[in-house]
Amino acid sequence: MYFQEKRRKVHTDPAFPLDPAFPLSERKGAEDISIVMTDSSSASLKGLPSPKVSPDLIRQLLLGLEDVGIRHRFVQTYGDQLEDFVGHMMNAFLAWERLDARITKDEPSAHISALVYGALHTHVVAMKLLLEGLFVPSGNSQRYVLESIATALLVSQPSLGYLDRYARNTYSTTKAIRDVARHADALQLNRKALTTLQQHSKLYDLCSHPTQFASASLMTLVPANPQTVLGGHFDEGKIFAYEREISSRTSLASNFPNFIYAVGRNYLGLA
Repeated sequence: MYFQEKRRKVHTDPAFPLDPAFPLSERKGAEDISIVMTDSSSASLKGLPSPKVSPDLIRQLLLGLEDVGIRHRFVQTYGDQLEDFVGHMMNAFLAWERLDARITKDEPSAHISALVYGALHTHVVAMKLLLEGLFVPSGNSQRYVLESIATALLVSQPSLGYLDRYARNTYSTTKAIRDVARHADALQLNRKALTTLQQHSKLYDLCSHPTQFASASLMTLVPANPQTVLGGHFDEGKIFAYEREISSRTSLASNFPNFIYAVGRNYLGLA
C-alpha cells in the first residue's frame, strides 16, 4: 500500500471512545502540545531568517506545488498510521452509508445524516492539511469535526429539542461540545470520553484565534536553525505535536463507527 512504502511505527491509543466499556488513554495529550508550542513561540519573530517572498513563491503555495516534499516527510515518518487512518475512515464511510439508508426519511433526519458525513469528510480534510504542514488550519478544521460530532449526537435524540432548534437554525453549534456533556446520560454516552473530547477541543480553539500557539506555527522550533515560514513545512522541532495529532486523529477515525452507531441508536429509539 502507498503509505507502507516508507514508514515508522507509532502506536495508536483510543482517545475518543464513546462506548462506556471502551478503555481510555493515559498518555499526554492536547495540553502538552499547547505547552510545547506556546513556550516555543515566546521567541520573537524579529531577527529570524524568513523566506524570500516572491510572486512565484505565492503562486506555488496557491497551487500546492511545494507540498510534495512536505507530504513525503510525513509519509516517511508516519506511513503505518496513515494507512491505518485510511482503513478506519473507509469503515466509517461504510457505517455512514448504512446509517443514511436507514434513518434519512425527511428533512430533520437528513440534517442528522449531513452532520455525520460532515464530521467524516472534514476529518479527512484536516489530516490532509496536517500532511501539508499546515498545523493551525488543520487544527481549525478539526475543531469543526469535534463540533459536528457533538451536534450530531445532540440532535440524534429529538426529545432533547436540539434537532428542532438546529433545523430552525436557532441553535449555536459552538456550544455543542458543552451541551453534549450535559446530556451524556440521556444520550447513553461515556462521560470520560466526552471529557477527552472537551480537552481536545480546547487545543483546537487555540488554532481558531490569533493566539501565541497559532503564532508558533509561523516559525520552526529547531533551536539550531530557527526561521519564519510561509505556507506549510515539516519541522523536526514539532515532532511531538505531529505524533500526538496523527495518533489522536487515527484513534478518532477508529471510533467513528461507534459514534455513528450511537447516533442511529438514539434516533431510532433502540435500547
